Amino acid sequence: TPEESEDESNDEEDQELRLSEEARIQEEEEEDADELYRDVNINQGRGLQVTQNV
Repeated sequence: TPEESEDESNDEEDQELRLSEEARIQEEEEEDADELYRDVNINQGRGLQVTQNV
């Protein structure tokens, strides 16, 4: 019936929206992780030596 086919197309659209939303969230998480490591490694490669006496 036309109603069923409309529901199917809506389901497909919803699935595409969910997938694109998941991809966007994953991309943001990866960018956040890159930023975190950039902050952590801020002194790396500047010739600084850090030691800890135990």
